[in-house]
Amino acid sequence: MTSSPGAERAALRCVLSGPPGVGKSTVGALAAAALGWRFVDLDEVIAAEASATVAQLFAREGEGAFRERERAALRRALEGERVLVAVGGGALVDRATRRDTLRRARVVTLAAPVEALRARLAGGVERPLLRGGAGALEALLEARRSAYAEAHATVAAAGPVGAVAEAVAAQARSALPMLVPLGERSYRVCVGPLDGLSQEITGLVTAAVVTDATVARHWGGAAESALGGSPVRVVLRPGERSKTLRSVARVWEAVGAQGADRRAVIACVGGGVVTDVGGFAAATWLRGVRYVSAPTSLLAMVDASVGGKTGVDLPAGKNLVGAFHQPSLVWIDPATLATLAPRHHRAALSEVVKIAAVRDGALLDWMEAHAAELGPSGDRARLAPGGAIDEMIRRAVQAKIDVVAEDEREAGPRALLNFGHTVGHALEAGAAYRALHGDCVAAGMRAELRLGEALGVTSGELRRRVEGLMDALGLARAIGADREVALAALRFDKKREDAGLRAALVSGPGQGTVAAVPTREMTHVLRAVIEIR
Repeated sequence: MTSSPGAERAALRCVLSGPPGVGKSTVGALAAAALGWRFVDLDEVIAAEASATVAQLFAREGEGAFRERERAALRRALEGERVLVAVGGGALVDRATRRDTLRRARVVTLAAPVEALRARLAGGVERPLLRGGAGALEALLEARRSAYAEAHATVAAAGPVGAVAEAVAAQARSALPMLVPLGERSYRVCVGPLDGLSQEITGLVTAAVVTDATVARHWGGAAESALGGSPVRVVLRPGERSKTLRSVARVWEAVGAQGADRRAVIACVGGGVVTDVGGFAAATWLRGVRYVSAPTSLLAMVDASVGGKTGVDLPAGKNLVGAFHQPSLVWIDPATLATLAPRHHRAALSEVVKIAAVRDGALLDWMEAHAAELGPSGDRARLAPGGAIDEMIRRAVQAKIDVVAEDEREAGPRALLNFGHTVGHALEAGAAYRALHGDCVAAGMRAELRLGEALGVTSGELRRRVEGLMDALGLARAIGADREVALAALRFDKKREDAGLRAALVSGPGQGTVAAVPTREMTHVLRAVIEIR
């Protein structure tokens, strides 16, 4: 599995984290030797630089000053490559430090039962944070549980030290996934051949595979082989019209017939409709079971598969019934795009433009430079690791991860990802859901760029720049739709407030803002992108 240049460099760095007494220094030194990498014990580096022990630094400067030393030392250690760094138990508790480290290195957490930790700590070096007597260790572990869970891998450290070190070395050698850091609900996003999925789901029992007829024909066998076992297959009719409670009920009935309990796993293999339906079924079966997402459409890869939004449509509008329910794993194989219809590939590029425009200026620059390479192609060589499409997927997914990590439930920055969707959803309704979601979003972005310009939020130069990229990618300009149906859907949009709507607007390259917009203003720009049928 080849990754982008930044990820390649991160794959040559490993940070070993975990609670006091878990053996990070011992295991780290052995693992680094097995890898042929440089080993850094961060506490030893800090102590040598300050000519004082960690306990003395805590007593003399306080924990805050020590953590500053620790952060600086960690940044320096990760400037090199082929390095394994053992950090103190509290080094990655700070959220900003932890998430920066997750982007720059593979993070492996060592874990051991509290009884084993207490035995190892007895009579050892002084631990300033464990001076609270009985219960101090348990309290520390509980306070840090969420931070320790945000790691690319967790390795049990209760066995022989040599075996533990080899397990850490194996993790460091393997391809680096992206991580959605959500505490104990963190999950990995892997990019690579579909058959590699089998190594990631060891120990999970798949109760059902949700897919659609088109995907089942091309990739159903490969997916089921990778998933293992004999899961029941729920095959939906392709398209938005399957995004209904009736489809969800089919999944419920299938897993119920299997006698699935709360240990069940539902696998979603397909596009955004499949992940929405299967994910919502998982969110609601027995009040929530795990699900694995293997997106096979570009739209699902770059948007729907990450973030935990699941749900279905009602006659009154899109996504009116749903839940936030994060997957346990996302596996993306760009090779599956070889069988994706060209118009579906092209339309999905709108979601990448969207996140670039409101969140990631570097991605916007990159797309402008590579626009000619990003279009649809059945040529598998163009979908190979390291190519422009592979790179685009990774960049878009990481941008989405960054937003979700900051705002999981759309209380703040995640609302920016609705750019183009207020008008786009109305267009979908007006087209009786026969137009592609990506095409409607593209037309919606054009409308909302003009709205932003009219409101003084988006400069004319920036509006022309984003529209120029959309033109270079061949994205839709307008949608054939019933005007009255589209206008009615706009008035029922779930983002409505009083006499207006909350709309995401582009305020700078890679920057956005959410503003209250009078319904009449939104109606005006919606009319401009409707082709009367």
